[in-house]
Amino acid sequence: MSKSNFLSRSLRPLIVTAAALTISSTWVADNSRADDLGYANKVVNAALLSKMSKAPLDVGGVAWSGADTSPAPIKGGKVAIMPCPLAYAVCQYLYQSAADAAKAIGWEAFSIDNKGDPAVAQKGVDAAINKGVNCVLTLASPARDIKAQITRGKGKGIAFVTGFSDDPREFGGDVGYGLDYAAAGSILGAYIIAHGGGGIVVFNAPQDPQLTVRINGFKKFIEQYGGSSAKIIHEEDFSLAQGGPGEITKMQALLTRYPKDSFKWVIAPFDETLTPLLQTAQQRDRTEIKGVSFDGEEVAYADIRKGGPQVATMSWGLEWVAWAGIDECNRALNKAEVGVNKDFPLQITEASNVPGKDLKYDFKFDFKSYYTKMWAAAAAAN
Repeated sequence: MSKSNFLSRSLRPLIVTAAALTISSTWVADNSRADDLGYANKVVNAALLSKMSKAPLDVGGVAWSGADTSPAPIKGGKVAIMPCPLAYAVCQYLYQSAADAAKAIGWEAFSIDNKGDPAVAQKGVDAAINKGVNCVLTLASPARDIKAQITRGKGKGIAFVTGFSDDPREFGGDVGYGLDYAAAGSILGAYIIAHGGGGIVVFNAPQDPQLTVRINGFKKFIEQYGGSSAKIIHEEDFSLAQGGPGEITKMQALLTRYPKDSFKWVIAPFDETLTPLLQTAQQRDRTEIKGVSFDGEEVAYADIRKGGPQVATMSWGLEWVAWAGIDECNRALNKAEVGVNKDFPLQITEASNVPGKDLKYDFKFDFKSYYTKMWAAAAAAN
């Protein structure tokens, strides 16, 4: 046998084996991709119908998750409500919802506008303490910014409750509560995978802990299920105090750095921070770029309704979150068990389920009656 024939026959099984391995690897990759895409679609479908944030990602449905009884509402209560900066519509909505709940329980409420500045927040809370409030309720406003005020206020018997942010117990406060923000981020990650994937630019405002948690949830889901189809190509931090102009400057630089079709998606920590990014992209004729974000604000709904570049937002039961804050304040002041408001609903909102003009996310669950009946029964029994 010639040397060439021997080599040919010897190499033939190796070639066949290599080809088989290539086909096998391709099949495994394709099968894994199909599994990831299938799961992403299940997650999106559950969230389109509304779900509790702490339920498994692919399980939908809304249910009461609070207590069945309440201590009697303290009489003549005063609550200072400090949401995120009141320049943002979502923060105004949080305040008004909590103020409505305070009225329902029989308390006086007033707002503190922190303007996104810890020093302003500290002055506002100091003023509230001097006014003799019974509770300071912070909503989407970090307790870590008012550590000294918590210490001072607790010495005067004031309750400190934080919703939709960090946990004030780390700083001597009473209770922190809220949604599973990481799950919300995961759902937006699933949405991008289910809608073709592509390159993604991530914007974050790390001064607010809950914003980072939701963005990290998004990133983790993309890393775990995005495969080769959905990739984060750049991450950018910005300051809420700088507002839109600071974001625009950063976005302009990114559009110059990354030419057309380098990325297809932008995610920002809430809707009003996504808007200037997408407007900047549109002005540069970067119509391939779409956006997703959080909070279910009217600015997002309006863009979705008209087929604009923002295609999805995470809508939450913010009103429910705000009412829970008043309930937790009352429990803390009565030295009763706190942290009983366990979970809240959310929904991914897109063209198929976006509310009409000036309408809010309706998760079709009358949570208010649970609180008002519970408070009324406790007051009557006192």
